[in-house]
Amino acid sequence: MNQINEAEIIKTIADHLGVSWEDISRSTNLSDDLTLGQIELNDLLLALSQKFNVEFDPQDLEDLQTVDDLIVLVEDNLL
Repeated sequence: MNQINEAEIIKTIADHLGVSWEDISRSTNLSDDLTLGQIELNDLLLALSQKFNVEFDPQDLEDLQTVDDLIVLVEDNLL
């Protein structure tokens, strides 16, 4: 099983969005703080999927609100 830590996921999000990883915490809101619309979120999910070699169930994506939700989603799909 891959061991990926929270910092790696946050750094990947920050790199993809072109922001500093220091500006992102687990409580950062995807739409309000990072101004991600559905297209940008889908693009980010694709980048996370490719980086960490995981696939996401579309049902799991419906309630994504925060960076914490993304971290949990990636970690859960590593299993």
